[in-house]
Amino acid sequence: MKLTDSLAARRQVYARSTAAMPDIVVIDIPARYASPSLSLGRFYPIMVETELEMIELAHFLALCRPDLVAPDLLDHRSSALQAQPILLSHYDPPEPGWPYILLCQWPLSCTQLVQSSRALLARGAYTIEMFTTAFDRCKATEVLQRSLCNHGLGPALITC
Repeated sequence: MKLTDSLAARRQVYARSTAAMPDIVVIDIPARYASPSLSLGRFYPIMVETELEMIELAHFLALCRPDLVAPDLLDHRSSALQAQPILLSHYDPPEPGWPYILLCQWPLSCTQLVQSSRALLARGAYTIEMFTTAFDRCKATEVLQRSLCNHGLGPALITC
């Protein structure tokens, strides 16, 4: 059984807007595997930082295997991209029906403050939020910016 024929049959690549941020492969998990723990209940994002990782991920998803496995090949790998300052990036959906993304890349000075950063941060550096509208993403970005400024960590650099 290939993940490309089942769990990862529907997926999109969200291209990075700057070399300092990753591409994001978003998998639309089928309803029978969906969960409230997934973004918007059904989307599974994967941060891909290099062309080699994109090839590796494609191979992983296309492998024949006896059972389904989580598509977490890159999730626990340390990020090779380092932010300074905090970077916020907006990713627009490549097609209608896909989410609007706010990806935050946190510098080492921030991630070291979190005891269990490996469990909270994808690749030890990223947090991600998905929204059904660009307006909701914009409101969340504004709230995050105000919070960062109130804690002496902002303003963060925003890329679109």
